[in-house]
Amino acid sequence: MFGFALLAALFTAAPDTPPPASSQPADDIIVEGVRGQRKRVHQFVKALDDIPSFGQIGKFHSPVCPAVIGLPAEQSRRIAERMARVAASAGIRLGEAGCAPNVILIAAVGKGSAIEALNHRFPAYFRGMSNKDIRKLASATEPSVAWQIKALLSADGTVLKQTPLGGPVINEGTNSGSRVRAGTMPQFVSSIVVVERSALTGLTTTQVADFTAMRAFARTDPQRAAGSGAPTILTILDKGEDQPLPITLTHWDLGYLKSLYATSNDYYASYQRGNMEHTMRKELDKAGQ
Repeated sequence: MFGFALLAALFTAAPDTPPPASSQPADDIIVEGVRGQRKRVHQFVKALDDIPSFGQIGKFHSPVCPAVIGLPAEQSRRIAERMARVAASAGIRLGEAGCAPNVILIAAVGKGSAIEALNHRFPAYFRGMSNKDIRKLASATEPSVAWQIKALLSADGTVLKQTPLGGPVINEGTNSGSRVRAGTMPQFVSSIVVVERSALTGLTTTQVADFTAMRAFARTDPQRAAGSGAPTILTILDKGEDQPLPITLTHWDLGYLKSLYATSNDYYASYQRGNMEHTMRKELDKAGQ
């Protein structure tokens, strides 16, 4: 979307740092982790995002179409294909061959300058964000940033109409809200992940793909994930050189994605998280068996 070919051309300069390692584990979705417990699952689900209890957790309702910019063609292909496999395993719909990319990893030399260039050339990728929000992304000290372009659906799944000049949206759906349901569903139109290319050095294409999937298919925060104490691929860019790295996404990661896409997000976040925890515990139990 938004002129992907032109966007790709913007970030195809020769790499100044080594790309991810080309070696790759088996093509299957292999997950690492431990058997879950009720309290740990609750902490993990609550930690991954900062949506308030009466907010709503966004996700993709339309098919996803992964693409990679800024890495060699073969590695980009492997990463995009792996992300598609993760999506399929998590119950996320996939676009058909030749679909317009709406989940994009940009491996950049200079994350901040890449975001500034992206905003200058393709401001549509920051739709709904203030200049302050964009500057915060560009100045972030973390090796990666991610954000989503969002739209609002009615609980019936129809796109809500917005009044002129950015006014309120009009909900013509038939499902009304309640104490636990909002009557609307936030959907991701696209997800963008920008990573410092140097931070990917030494990682396999599988590790890069799984990290990106966790950041793009859900609104997650690696720092909050690290505080949960659960095993997750989200901390892979922040591990010390002497610390072991997950070779792939963990049972907890895949369980989180499955639970997010198996539950309705027309509920308020506190209620949906309860449903997600129940689903995730069952997934972890199956993994333990």
